[in-house]
Amino acid sequence: MEQGISNYCFGNNICAIYKDSTDSTNTDVKKLAENGASEGTLVISEHQTAGRGRLGKTFYSPKGCGLYFSLLLKPQIAPSNAYLLTVAAAVSMKRAIFHIFDKETQIKWVNDIYFNGKKFCGILTESAIEKSASLKYAVLGIGINIYPPENGYPEEFAYKTTNLKEFTDSFPDDFKNKLLSKFLEEFFSIYENLENKEYVKEYRDSSCVTGKEIEILSGEHKGYASAIEIDDDANLLVKLKNGEIVSLSSGDISIRL
Repeated sequence: MEQGISNYCFGNNICAIYKDSTDSTNTDVKKLAENGASEGTLVISEHQTAGRGRLGKTFYSPKGCGLYFSLLLKPQIAPSNAYLLTVAAAVSMKRAIFHIFDKETQIKWVNDIYFNGKKFCGILTESAIEKSASLKYAVLGIGINIYPPENGYPEEFAYKTTNLKEFTDSFPDDFKNKLLSKFLEEFFSIYENLENKEYVKEYRDSSCVTGKEIEILSGEHKGYASAIEIDDDANLLVKLKNGEIVSLSSGDISIRL
């Protein structure tokens, strides 16, 4: 991690905590939230021993190879709209990557950032619900692969994983701080009006899934399908093998190669 990232100024409402290593930055932020931490609490690490993704998957987070961080949010929105945090984060990271590295990236529905057909960034949003069924808080976790691991990626996902080093010849000075700062700037500009959904068009236009043959890996519609489009609510419309068109609001898919 670049020296000084723990003390870097990310804005007046961001309280940044740097850890050399941790089990999971999302777990850290959830613990802080339960102890009364304020919105904007940010935990950053360069190593996670138990990093995780959506649907219980592991997020491989080897030491010195990436940037892993989680942000505490307390949006005044219905729990059913918490998915918009993931959509906003994906758009914000795409913008930040372009700003720092001048590279266009794609978004794989619902929560991954891709370059040339491979994933280098994953997003995990976890919510806590009050007994009244209102949203208590949300934790937005992001992991970015920056350098390749010394011994490569685990075999089960090596074929679909990349890192920033593979698509840029050089890194700007202090690029981790700059990338995180730019991401937060873009994210909070969207967050102020999260439910207007204007940014969903950019999410849709950045999709690497639309028009592709996919496999639905979870939910009631498991199996092969064709991705048609992403609608104004960021749902994925797909055509099943039986010809039925359905809307997916969540789940896990893979792009058929």
